[in-house]
Amino acid sequence: MAAVIQPGARLAETRLAPQADAAPRRLRVGLYADSPLQPRWVLEAFGRLAGSDFAALAAVAVAAAPAPAEPLLARAYRGLDGWKFGSDLSEPKDLSLLGQPLGQGAAHLERRELDVVFALGAVDDTALDGIARCGVWRFRVDGRSEVLRGEPLSASGLDVRLAAGAVPRLAYQSWSRTYPLSVARNRRELLEKTAEFPARALRELHRSGREWLEQCSPVLEEKSQPENANLTQLGKRILQRGIQKALSIDQWSLAFRFGPARAVTADLKGFTRLAPPKDRDWADPFALKKGGRWYVFFEEKPYATGKAHISVIEILRDGRCSPAQRVLERDYHLSYPFLLEHEGRLLMIPESGQNRSVEAYRCVEFPLRWRLERVLLDGLRCVDATLARSGDRWWMFANAAAGEGRVCDDELHVFHADGPLGQWQAHRRNPVKSDVRSARPAGALYWHDGALHRPAQVCTPIYGAGLSINRILRLTPGEYAERETQRILPAGRGGLLGQGALFGIHTLNRAGDLTVVDAFTRQRRI
Repeated sequence: MAAVIQPGARLAETRLAPQADAAPRRLRVGLYADSPLQPRWVLEAFGRLAGSDFAALAAVAVAAAPAPAEPLLARAYRGLDGWKFGSDLSEPKDLSLLGQPLGQGAAHLERRELDVVFALGAVDDTALDGIARCGVWRFRVDGRSEVLRGEPLSASGLDVRLAAGAVPRLAYQSWSRTYPLSVARNRRELLEKTAEFPARALRELHRSGREWLEQCSPVLEEKSQPENANLTQLGKRILQRGIQKALSIDQWSLAFRFGPARAVTADLKGFTRLAPPKDRDWADPFALKKGGRWYVFFEEKPYATGKAHISVIEILRDGRCSPAQRVLERDYHLSYPFLLEHEGRLLMIPESGQNRSVEAYRCVEFPLRWRLERVLLDGLRCVDATLARSGDRWWMFANAAAGEGRVCDDELHVFHADGPLGQWQAHRRNPVKSDVRSARPAGALYWHDGALHRPAQVCTPIYGAGLSINRILRLTPGEYAERETQRILPAGRGGLLGQGALFGIHTLNRAGDLTVVDAFTRQRRI
């Protein structure tokens, strides 16, 4: 993949200060826009620099460049889409709100000793050549054409052109799942995240110097396609999804297999399915062998409430299982009951992101009674926290939404501590990964061939579409790198409704010789 702020990449330590032993000064950033009015998300992106210790907005200039006319059909769709799904964060705001006087033309930016200049909108950025020491930067984001063309991924990032005529390079790259039925919703979720990129990339530039930019991957240009020709296909997808929701129910269930550890296949061959009642989901299974017996803890979510709790079943080798019993419930949603045996205690760390916390519970009477032991992280909306020990540190892997966004599938964060109940510190390069195809945790980490492996969710084209197994290459408080070694993607065929077809797997765990997964299918509503 083409991400260039690759967590764990060995970055140059060149500093921007003239003396190697002096603290680097803040980067001076300039903006050159086609109009004083820019989308709200753009102003929010640069507003994040206020008060930072790595960059400051130094100058803003405006050039007269007429905006291209929007086709009539596209304008009509945009109005209807916005009425249904709300703002896409593109409502215009005046650049003067950033607190800098607005100059006229690129000449206003000259002799400002700029380190970086951003070109915004339909401006000729060749007029900016030589103005900033670390080149001309542009947002690389759309979110509209991906929906109209039916593409499962929406990419976003930052391009940097370091010199006149140079090939642009990617200073930041991220991938999100395309919301296929609305341009407004897809752009809102994409732009909420993209607004974080200038601060992330400028922080890395401040830390690592211009040589880091010179090592970034070149941009591969893509041919644009007309939008109007695709609105009909979008309408067809909306109609198909409406029929699916009317006639079928999307449901998660469990599956298990006893036997030696071996690769999980996309058709779950050899697994026994455990179907929940038709009014709920069973998902996120974690297995535990205790006293020669096998237990599976999992998320149980009744459709009527939409709020899940943690339940447990016992599985016998002959395929029979006990009724599900509720073991942990709160006023907020609980899922992903990660289990950890540590110093004679059995701990459960369920997802409690709705409460903006990561909580550890201790088992006081197995398997039904659990008591809150410690809040590991407070004030952060993290999902699917997964702990592992490597070297002399404990590591927590969890996903979080960018900024004030709601989507938690894209960005992997890492924390480290002396022990699982210790004081957790954020990784220096969080988020260490921004890719909906392999960021979100999908079960406990495990050792194989002398290396730590991390199961992750493939969350495109739908949430929980499959599994990505990643070999961790570097893991320190300041570095992170991994490489995918296996991908498991169910076929998901079965016509328009697809009843009975397997569409997704998003959790994989093992205890003894028991392997457990979850499975996403569609069931007839009637």
